[in-house]
Amino acid sequence: MAGSINQTQVQWSAADSISLNSNSVVDSDAVAINVEDDSGSVQISCDNSGTPASGDVIDIYVKWSNGDVLGDSGDDFDTSEHAEWLCRLDTYATNTPGEDPARKTVPLRVRGKKAFKLAAQAAQGASRAITLRVRYVGTRGQ
Repeated sequence: MAGSINQTQVQWSAADSISLNSNSVVDSDAVAINVEDDSGSVQISCDNSGTPASGDVIDIYVKWSNGDVLGDSGDDFDTSEHAEWLCRLDTYATNTPGEDPARKTVPLRVRGKKAFKLAAQAAQGASRAITLRVRYVGTRGQ
């Protein structure tokens, strides 16, 4: 029996993409990790809505959950300042790396975890919006 690859669109308030138009940290909806996933990754795409300029970057973080640590019946996720930094995408072509749109696949250590949320922050989002889309790919063994 062969392994399988399962894809899930990461959503932001039930939408498949989000326009980062402020420099605030924005969290995705929770993504459940299948207990059979041996490994995982996220494919991230960001597209500057206008003409990119220096500083047009997005920082991506992952907030893990292993369940209900507070005992209040809901999954608890890492807090914003303690989330795991995944990557920075730069949409300003003069920088290296830097391109618009920018795409990157980042591996995730999903084994033993229940769910995650992604957090995104666009440093210059207040002046130039960047559209973000992310897909989670879980890999299951035989």
